Amino acid sequence: MNHRFAGPILALFGLIVTATPAFAGIPDPALSTIPNVIASPNGTVPYRVTIVGQGGPVADAVVQLRYRAAAEGAACWCTAQGHPVIGATTNPSGVATFNVAGGMCLNPAIVAGGVVVEVFVNDIKLKEVGQVSPDVAALPSGSCEVGLSDAVDFTAPLATNTYGYCFDLNSDGAVGLTDAVIFTSPAATAQTCPN
Repeated sequence: MNHRFAGPILALFGLIVTATPAFAGIPDPALSTIPNVIASPNGTVPYRVTIVGQGGPVADAVVQLRYRAAAEGAACWCTAQGHPVIGATTNPSGVATFNVAGGMCLNPAIVAGGVVVEVFVNDIKLKEVGQVSPDVAALPSGSCEVGLSDAVDFTAPLATNTYGYCFDLNSDGAVGLTDAVIFTSPAATAQTCPN
């Protein structure tokens, strides 16, 4: 081997070896699980995203839910809930858990501009999603509350397994038993924002 090239070749090899872990931490939208945001008036219904890269789960990643202006204005927010940006950090399994205290269904198809929430991971935009909530019906007062009007709205889709964007609380593309389970506790306790 020509010693004149040995130094640069070893340096290049060193860059490749040290760069590999960095690529492992880059989130891949195709491998990650990012459903619609779920918000509940007291923030007790967890919203989870799983961030995965080519090397597996991405730990210690900063995940941000960035609400667009039209969507932020159409949502119902509890006083203590910061917005339009809500952040969380992934655990070793790549899971970031949010407890969004608010309400209202925000379907991108009917929100001005067509974008509700942009999901960023370490400042990389991964996906655009909507928002669902057990608090689906707007109250005249603008307060967040899961009440009788929400139960009425949910009854037909849940009873007939008829798909409706706002009633698919687990973002699996269907309305059924799992959605009913998610809805039951907030409805039974008439969830409202904490005082």
